[in-house]
Amino acid sequence: MAFAKMIHKKRALFLLRASVALFALLALRLFYIQIVKGEYYLEKAYLQQTKDRVITASRGTIYDTSGNKLALSVSTNTLSIAPTNIETEDKEKLAKDLAEILDMSWDKILSKINKTVSLVTIATNIEKEKAEELTKYIYNNELKGVYVDESTNRIYPYGSMLSHVLGFTGTDDQGLYGIESYYETELAGEDGRIVGSIDGGGNETPYEEEEYIAPTNGNDITLTIDATIQGIVEKNLEKAVKENVSDKGVCVVMRPSTGEVLAMATYPDFDPNDPFTINDATLAAKWDTMSSKEKNNALNNMWRNTAISDAYEPGSTFKVVTASAALEEDIVSIDQAGAFNCKGYVSISGWKIRCWRYPRVHGAQTLRQAVMNSCNPSFMQAGLKIGKEKYTEYLRAYNLYDRTGIDLPGETTGIIHDPKTMTELDLATTSFGQTISVTTLQTAVIYSAIANGGYIMKPYVVKEVRSADGTLISETTPTVKKQVISESTASDVLSALFDTVDKGTGKAAKVSGYTVAGKTGTAEEGRGKNLWYMASFAGIAPVNDPEVVVIFSLYDPKGPSGHQGGTICAPVVGNIIDETLRYLDVNPSYAVEDTMTKTVVVPDITGKTYKEAKEALEKVGLKIASDKVIAQDKIILDQIPKAGANLIEDGTVRVYNSTEDKKDTTTVPDVRGLSVKKAITKLNKSGLNIKVVGNGNAIIQDASPGDVVTKGSIITVKFVDTTDLH
Repeated sequence: MAFAKMIHKKRALFLLRASVALFALLALRLFYIQIVKGEYYLEKAYLQQTKDRVITASRGTIYDTSGNKLALSVSTNTLSIAPTNIETEDKEKLAKDLAEILDMSWDKILSKINKTVSLVTIATNIEKEKAEELTKYIYNNELKGVYVDESTNRIYPYGSMLSHVLGFTGTDDQGLYGIESYYETELAGEDGRIVGSIDGGGNETPYEEEEYIAPTNGNDITLTIDATIQGIVEKNLEKAVKENVSDKGVCVVMRPSTGEVLAMATYPDFDPNDPFTINDATLAAKWDTMSSKEKNNALNNMWRNTAISDAYEPGSTFKVVTASAALEEDIVSIDQAGAFNCKGYVSISGWKIRCWRYPRVHGAQTLRQAVMNSCNPSFMQAGLKIGKEKYTEYLRAYNLYDRTGIDLPGETTGIIHDPKTMTELDLATTSFGQTISVTTLQTAVIYSAIANGGYIMKPYVVKEVRSADGTLISETTPTVKKQVISESTASDVLSALFDTVDKGTGKAAKVSGYTVAGKTGTAEEGRGKNLWYMASFAGIAPVNDPEVVVIFSLYDPKGPSGHQGGTICAPVVGNIIDETLRYLDVNPSYAVEDTMTKTVVVPDITGKTYKEAKEALEKVGLKIASDKVIAQDKIILDQIPKAGANLIEDGTVRVYNSTEDKKDTTTVPDVRGLSVKKAITKLNKSGLNIKVVGNGNAIIQDASPGDVVTKGSIITVKFVDTTDLH
């Protein structure tokens, strides 16, 4: 009996201990759930009992400096469904009805409705009319769990303009490239929500219990970019790339006094409204056969902002760095007679490095003449006199070992020789812009320093940020990084660059009425069978009070005009400067006669008889022509060119006795390389008139060869003495 009691006691004690242990474990578990993981399970319970629908915040608008909208978000609609609220037997009919309204595949909609999720998006970017039709359908059928909510869609009204700077957004409205990516935090805003509750069966509770949390719209951004100047640049860049059969082209326009970027363009461009469509016809033809990696590489190359992400050997545009260092170190003065001697080449470390003009020689030269003639031996001599230690100090002072710090993603820096390993040969080649690489933007910063008195400015593209209600949040002010050279040195180099355009290798960049300074560049990229050329021109204008710096480059030009920067890039920069300064309302520096040819003003001959019109034209030295025979007494109702245009003497005015007559067209011939007289004859044979700018041989024409234009149109052709362009 005593033994039995002992057994019962032990069992009771075991059960007591087990109960205490289980209670302790339960207490620990409750402590872990309620205290340690309390927030986690609270959130999970909340999510199980609630149903969120996102109300997309409106992304901030991007403006140009004049207030034009470059990127904006427009209201659109999103259709979403809570699958648990739809009866199984009703899902197929719902899918078919929605497919009919949305012009979508019903089985695709059905597959979404059949998902075991609390909420699924059926369609986005739904037009207003479709959204209203959907709303009416939901109301008439008393549907629960089917929602049409307002959302936004990002659009770029100017299409491909400024595409590499603006970038674009993804399907989630998040910035992926360019300004859209760099300023994502400012532009994005914060999405709102409609929060509803659901019961244990997953069914929604009454609408009265929904909570609306309003979205906070993103901030607006104003750029330093001017859409008009950007348009001028892109028009000229596209034309130059096509005419010169180049792989691509790049241009930066900067205000040297502040560092503001007024335009930045790469061509070919892309449409940020449709950024995943490749712009290369060859790649597009084989797109379906390409691997995912190949497609990604092709798209990234298309989106790449060449102005800041690609470094290249600058060639002779870099000579201003060597010239300014030599002046600053008092090794030479700008007009020191016989400072350098060009015998056609320089021998260094067993290498014979020739002047571009070899076998002809430049002989004895001042530094000014060396700049004007773009003489490589003279700059090698200057570089060697400076010495590699001091020379690399100037490379560092010009910030060439670092990025410029522009507020755009993807900026790279150039490749500059390490001072510790730099050889005498490296120093010689660097002095005229070879065996190193810089970006187009870095070159713009260098030339801005020459233009503004020697100061390195930090370039920027965003002028200010404002909230959606217009409150100013931040404003960019010009930042001077350092003074790299003295004002007198900058002035001396600028004057030499002016002479380079006035009567040196850059004379094709002359602009009637404005003083222009600049430097040509023709760099050899690659070696041997992989050799190709980079043609460039750097321009500053007006010289007396610089408003703009323009850096323009063409990659691997293979057209009939060759690959020299002075021939194919200088005249384009001249056009950009001309149009830009006139747009900015900068007063001309001087009055100038464009041409040796005499011009007359076209009179208004509409309302006259054919006979009277002919007499009026002949009186001022012009001829009359028509696409069909017009009787002497028929009234002239239209004319090309219009009254007030300037035509050279013996030009032709085409007339029509009906405003509805279809105007005859003609193909623009190629007159590049021809003399003024031969160009006039060739254009006249095609039924076209000519505006002659300058003298010498034709170097650029405003209408490309092969363009189809109306007969009688005036083709502007620039003529330059092409001797020793480089």
